[in-house]
Amino acid sequence: MNEKKFLRVLIVEDDENKKDRIQKYYQDTFEFDEVLWSSSLVSGLRVAKNTNPDFIILDMTLPNYEADAQTGFNPMRPFGGREFLRQAVRLRLKSKIVVVTQFETFGAAPNLVDLSSLDFDLRKEFPDQYLGAIYYHASMSAWQKKLSEAREICKESIE
Repeated sequence: MNEKKFLRVLIVEDDENKKDRIQKYYQDTFEFDEVLWSSSLVSGLRVAKNTNPDFIILDMTLPNYEADAQTGFNPMRPFGGREFLRQAVRLRLKSKIVVVTQFETFGAAPNLVDLSSLDFDLRKEFPDQYLGAIYYHASMSAWQKKLSEAREICKESIE
């Protein structure tokens, strides 16, 4: 088979500090991968559609639109990542997607969902694209190893 050594990666993340940490780790570890970035649900889908990334690092809680394009109310969507996955399937993107989130629960009572339940549901709903959920915490490094493992699974799936 024709081995592809480097990946095109899209980070969809609205939190600047988290994005910077993920991007720095990723580029330090996989220096030849091309890394793109978007900060909202809509712009992330647009970039994904136009660039066809191999691997998407996706936040779960996202705003609909970029902050600078904001002309009014732009609420955070607790399940924006799930909507992104749905739209990725609709657009027939072949990208492998991992969720990296700093929240352990999503939504509000009575529809509160914990990360492990959400991960379980997303694995069932998107078996061909979704690689899993990674809990991100700025003072921990476990997320880095899990992100590297997800990238390796992605790379193996396209070789």
